Amino acid sequence: MKFLFALMLCFSMAYARAYGQENSSTLEVLTLEQAISAAQANNRPLKMAQQSVLAANDEILAARTQRYPQFNVQLTGSSLLTPVSVSFPEAAFGTIGSVPNPSRDVVVTTNPKFSGMAVAEAYQPLSQLYNIHLNIEALQVGKRLVEEQLRQQRQQLTNSVKDAYYSLLQTQSALDAAQDNVKSLRQIDLTTDEYLKEKTVLPYQSTGVKAQLAQAELQVVTLQDTMQTQKENLNVLMARDLRTDYRLSTVPDELPEETSLEAARQRALDNRSEIRQARIKVDQAIYSRRIQKAQYIPQVGIQYLFFSPFAIQGLPNSVNALGINFKWDLYDWGYKKHLMDEKQRSIDQGQLNLTETQSQVAVDLGNRFRKLREARANVKVAQLAQQAEKEKLQVVLDQYKQKATLLSNVLSEQANMTQANSTYLQAISAFWTARSDFEKALGED
Repeated sequence: MKFLFALMLCFSMAYARAYGQENSSTLEVLTLEQAISAAQANNRPLKMAQQSVLAANDEILAARTQRYPQFNVQLTGSSLLTPVSVSFPEAAFGTIGSVPNPSRDVVVTTNPKFSGMAVAEAYQPLSQLYNIHLNIEALQVGKRLVEEQLRQQRQQLTNSVKDAYYSLLQTQSALDAAQDNVKSLRQIDLTTDEYLKEKTVLPYQSTGVKAQLAQAELQVVTLQDTMQTQKENLNVLMARDLRTDYRLSTVPDELPEETSLEAARQRALDNRSEIRQARIKVDQAIYSRRIQKAQYIPQVGIQYLFFSPFAIQGLPNSVNALGINFKWDLYDWGYKKHLMDEKQRSIDQGQLNLTETQSQVAVDLGNRFRKLREARANVKVAQLAQQAEKEKLQVVLDQYKQKATLLSNVLSEQANMTQANSTYLQAISAFWTARSDFEKALGED
C-alpha cells in the first residue's frame, strides 16, 4: 500500500508539474510595483480614509467665508393680550412759557392689536481679517496633518503588500529547494530499484528511499498549497478576485539605500511619517500661539443697521445707520498672557518631540541597515554551502550508479543536502524579513 501511494503521488506530481509548465507562460506576471499600485487604487479602507482629507478641505472653505460681510435679519411680531395704560400727570414734561405740559393729567391706553419690528444688519470685519487669516492657515496645517496620516495609512498598506509579496518569493525559494530534493531522491529511487532487482540492496532499504521520496513530494504539495493561499491573500489586499492567478516577477537584488548608511538615514528623516507629523504639529502649535496673540488686536468693523418698527404708532417708519463698531478689552488681569505662555510651552514640547523622534528614527534605521547587511551575507554563505552540498551529492549519486559507494553514504549525503537546504531557507526567510523591515524604516511611499 505504501508503494502504491507513493506511485500515485508521483504521477500526480508529474502531471501537476507538466500542467503548470504548460500554463505558466500564459499567467499574468505581477511585479511588486503593480501590486502596490493596484492596492492603493482599489483598497476599500484607504478610500474611506480619503474622506478625512475632503472634510478638512471643506472646513477651510467654510473658514474663508468669514472674510466677507455678514448679513442677518431679525423680524419680531407680537400682539398685546391686555391693554397697556400709561399715565402722564399735569406738567410731567415741564412748562412751555407759563403753560404746563401736559396741561392736565393724561392717561394713554394702547388697545391690543398686532405690531411688529424688523432689524437688518450688515457687518464687515476689518481688524479681525488678520485673525481669520491665521485661522485659515492653521486649518491648512491641520489638513496637511490629515494628508500625512492618510499617507501613513497608504504606507502601511504598501508594507502589507510587500510583506505578502516577499512571503511569496520566500515560499517560491522553499518550493524550488523541495523540488530539487524530490529530483535527487527520484534518482536514488530509480537506481535503488535496479539494485533491488540485482539483489545488491535489501527490500527495506528500497522502501526507506521510497518513504523519503513520498515525504519530499508531500512537502512540495504543501508548499504549493501555501503559495496558493498567499496569492489569495495578496489578491484581497489588491481588492480583486481572489481566484486570479499570476506569476511573480523578480525584484532588485539590492536597494540603492543599502550602499550608504548616511544616505539611508537622510532619506528616512525626509520620508518617515512620524517625523513629518511631528513637524506639522510644531507648525500647529506656532499658529495656535499666533492666533492667541491676535486676541490683543481690538475688534474694528463697519456696521450698517436698518430698524423698522412697523405698525407701531408714534415711532418713525424706519431708521438707517452706518458706522464703525469698536471693541477693546482694556485689562484682563493677565488672562491672554497666561494663555500665550501655555501656547509657547506647546511649541517647546513639539520641538523636543520632533528631535526625539528624529533620533529614534536614525537609530532604528541604522539597526535595520545592519540587520539587512548581515542577512544578505548569511544568504551568501548558506547559498555557497548549499551549492557545495548539491555538487557533492551529485558526485555521490554518480558513484552510487557505478556501484562505487554504498546506499548509506548516499542517504547520509542526501540528509546533508536537506540540512543545507533548510539552512538556506532560514537565511532566505531572515533576509526577506530584514529587507521588508529596512524598507519600512525608510518610510517611502
